[in-house]
Amino acid sequence: MLKMLAALLVLASSAAQADVIIGVAGPLTGPYQNLGLSMVSGVRVAADKLNAEGGINREQIIVVPVDDQCDTIRAKDAADRLLAAQVDAVIGHFCSNSALEAARIYDKAGITMIAPTATLPSLTEAGLANVIRLSTRIDAQGAFAASRILAKRPLAKLLLVDDGSTEMKAITASFTAAYGKVPTLTAIISPDQKDFTDLIAKAKAAGIDTLYIAANATDAGRFTSQAAKAGLELKRYGPDPLLNDVFWTSAGGAGENTLVSFPIDPESSSEGKALVLDMKALGQIPDGTTLLAFAAVQLYAGAAITQGAHARNKIADELKSGKEFSTILGSLKFDQKGDGQDLRFNWYSWNNAVYQAIANDNP
Repeated sequence: MLKMLAALLVLASSAAQADVIIGVAGPLTGPYQNLGLSMVSGVRVAADKLNAEGGINREQIIVVPVDDQCDTIRAKDAADRLLAAQVDAVIGHFCSNSALEAARIYDKAGITMIAPTATLPSLTEAGLANVIRLSTRIDAQGAFAASRILAKRPLAKLLLVDDGSTEMKAITASFTAAYGKVPTLTAIISPDQKDFTDLIAKAKAAGIDTLYIAANATDAGRFTSQAAKAGLELKRYGPDPLLNDVFWTSAGGAGENTLVSFPIDPESSSEGKALVLDMKALGQIPDGTTLLAFAAVQLYAGAAITQGAHARNKIADELKSGKEFSTILGSLKFDQKGDGQDLRFNWYSWNNAVYQAIANDNP
């Protein structure tokens, strides 16, 4: 009898250990609640689909959500709770600063974290071995724009502007590295600067015909308006803060044909569209966050098939190996920092007070 009881206990223990536990962390309460819940929804749908197909290496997936409210202190508490739950991997955290704080805790425990939405460069610049970033880092918009200007305007006399903020300086640094040559003129403007007379005079004297401006929508629009009134004709480019009605209001008609980069919509792929339809049929309302979280689980599963679902940091190593992994976003591969190797942006053009997507190879 004792031997039978011991055998049953061993079997029960093995069954518990056979579960694959995926933690998902984000703002499940507070002002960003809807985004956090969308992320959890994407993880659950992906887990349910994998479980219906037999799980990962015949092991079923359990999803453990935790709330961090996009707060760095709560993120640490959330990470500790996921460690206590003995998670095999973490999808999250939603906000960049929370993700970085929690990633340090997971790194010490040897647990891979796949961040679907965090975009700040610091997440993959911190020297952590366990981080995979699914979204494209925000500063990569600079490199994306530089490649276009080099291709479309190789003789451009370029003015490169940022507002001195950490985020915008990172974007112009990325631009400069990819551009490979010194811009004709560079400048830093002040947030909420009202008068750009001096900068515009310098730009006219230098024969500037192309502008890349990394600033908030109001400041970028105000500069655009004043430059046009001064007779400075520019082909204008900027990062996603300019994809805001405030830019058009501040720039007026001078904002016409301004090109703005923005991350590719996850729903643009055929697989993404199909998943959206399936979820809507079940009464769920998916969004881009849902699809990114779904793809994050696909990445984990793709690496776990090779390394084993409980391999922890070896999951990150596998994803950083240079191999391509199939997801609803398409085939993805990552560098040694954990960043995606493709610049996943589209171009949008402001025309008559509205913006619309254009083909990346348009003039």
